[in-house]
Amino acid sequence: MATKTSVARRIQANRRLVRDGATADEVGQAKSRLEAVFSSYPGIIAKRSGSQAQADGFVVTCAFGTGNLGRAAALAVDFIAERVGASTATDAGATRVRCSATQFVRFQHFLYYASELQVGRRPAATLSELPLPTLLGRAIGAFVHYYDSARGEDRSVPQLAVWANALRAIDAEGTEQRQLGRRAVISKRVAEVVVGRLEQSGRVSVEAKAIPGRRGKAKIVHLTANGMAARNAAVRLVDTVQEDWRQRCGDDAIVQLREALSSIVDRLPIELPHHVTGYGAGDPSVTGGDYVLEDPGPPRIPAHGQDWPVVIREPGSTTADLPMPALLSQVLAAFAIDYERERLGHLSVVSNFLRLVRDEGVTLERAQALGGVSGNGKTLHERHLDVVVEPGRARDKGRRVYLTPKSRRMRDAYPHLVREIEERWSEEYGDAVAALRSALNAIEELFDDDLPDYPDTNGWIHRLWFD
Repeated sequence: MATKTSVARRIQANRRLVRDGATADEVGQAKSRLEAVFSSYPGIIAKRSGSQAQADGFVVTCAFGTGNLGRAAALAVDFIAERVGASTATDAGATRVRCSATQFVRFQHFLYYASELQVGRRPAATLSELPLPTLLGRAIGAFVHYYDSARGEDRSVPQLAVWANALRAIDAEGTEQRQLGRRAVISKRVAEVVVGRLEQSGRVSVEAKAIPGRRGKAKIVHLTANGMAARNAAVRLVDTVQEDWRQRCGDDAIVQLREALSSIVDRLPIELPHHVTGYGAGDPSVTGGDYVLEDPGPPRIPAHGQDWPVVIREPGSTTADLPMPALLSQVLAAFAIDYERERLGHLSVVSNFLRLVRDEGVTLERAQALGGVSGNGKTLHERHLDVVVEPGRARDKGRRVYLTPKSRRMRDAYPHLVREIEERWSEEYGDAVAALRSALNAIEELFDDDLPDYPDTNGWIHRLWFD
């Protein structure tokens, strides 16, 4: 696993830099690291690139190669310069960035962030069969598709994720809102958004109640009659879809799948969501990054954001009564966590977006469909320098979108890494992994060709406003 530095420390350092200005030590470190970035950034010609101190700051010269990599590098430099507030001048295949000391340090920080230097590496590999997470993701997507088809236009039946990640976790006597995230294993920020929307739609009520021994009042979430009816309707519909799958694929195939899934879930050290979900409405990662660094344990606690709940699995707990989508989601979430700990991107993003973008880039229209890239510089993948977009008018959907070096490395590492984790799982979980692959292949007739390789983890949160 690659060495990690807590994201909290990186954020704090950047905030201090903007507030107080760059020190001489920070400038010296930035100059040294910028040289390293130039030497390893595809598309930048290191021998013709460098920085020069001047009386009022610095001038950074970036010379670019030809072709797609040079074009992508030039776009990244322009985007970062604008982001830090520096001025640029371009001619003869090079861009000169004029900046203050603070802008200089921030410029190298972002260019480093877009480079290959802060992500891991894996050997080149090819896949001879569908990766295990793709099979799991398509199975979840298929279940959601069957559920939604049976649900139709009846909005008295909630989305599968709303039931799995909220309604099922509320007790008859009510559940404290801050405990709802732990019961559903979703982040506090997602729980707050979901509870707020469910309250507006009349499915829950929220009561402020004093708790003995604690200051202030706690928010207690209660199911309304409408919410109880919705929860019961979802339970019935899940049972209907499970029975439909059994009839389509046969008892043996479904029993084999449940046994393989249960064998893995029973051995997971922590609880995971019953519908695989991102850390926030705009964050597709399962645990929310590395604000809190990994604890190797035992039990091993993954790196996670401060709002993500760590719920240790109780000894002797069983998965016998869990519905199929809950089993599928927990296994996929566990795989995604193991993938993301290698610092080679979020499994969801690499599966559904990065691996589909070649070095020649894609149109903005295609990037928008795959990864929500709008070209305004504010979307997730633009802000995180996963991609750079050609300038132009907003309505011009033909503008090209290119991966940055770190995203190309994430894309290229995917085949080896998914195979590596599956092999590691085979050592840890034994025959259950092979049995799971076999069982998923046996129900492949349920998978539509249009299903994504990784299920939509955030869309259900946005759809709450219309559901």
